[in-house]
Amino acid sequence: MSKIAAFIEFDKEINRKILNDKKKVKKLFGDQFYLNHPVHLTLFAINIKKISDLKKIYKKEKKTSKIKFSNIILNKPGIFINDPLTNGHTIYYNIKKNTKISSIQMKHLKKINKNINVLKKNFKIFKDKVLKKNYLKYGFPFTNKIWIPHTTVASIKGINENNKYIKKFLKQKIMMRCKFNKISFYKIEKNKHKFLFNSENI
Repeated sequence: MSKIAAFIEFDKEINRKILNDKKKVKKLFGDQFYLNHPVHLTLFAINIKKISDLKKIYKKEKKTSKIKFSNIILNKPGIFINDPLTNGHTIYYNIKKNTKISSIQMKHLKKINKNINVLKKNFKIFKDKVLKKNYLKYGFPFTNKIWIPHTTVASIKGINENNKYIKKFLKQKIMMRCKFNKISFYKIEKNKHKFLFNSENI
């Protein structure tokens, strides 16, 4: 079994901003979850049997001479209090949701589920009915209306939401934009991310 994820990656300016935030968190709080992860927006993460099966789907894509670009807008900081995945407070930058980004997520999830076996054995961990339904259908619980597009800085343990750094982080005014023309697939093993391939079929 392999865990794979589809990412949208950003330009140098946004990348630099978030890497600087990661450095501040590490200096203040030490090593924390997500600090070593590359800067990205996760479209989805799923478990599959063979990476070679996934690659076969995308090898069939037709190359076009005209590359279409879409926009990403980081518009505010946010926090997931008591993140159930990490047991910490996860700080992030919200990405403005639009029909284009949502359609990209669903397009690729549907294509993959139609063509290869996506493993869905862990459905019992989801108590929420919507999360469980999405997971059983696509292998990823956060889709459609409940998906919150974002790029994570870190998940910090051992502090409360009134921490001085957290309050300062959430008061930021931010409006950063960039364009993207592909999604990138990675294999994930704990904190390690191994690049697999890009898809320009967005």
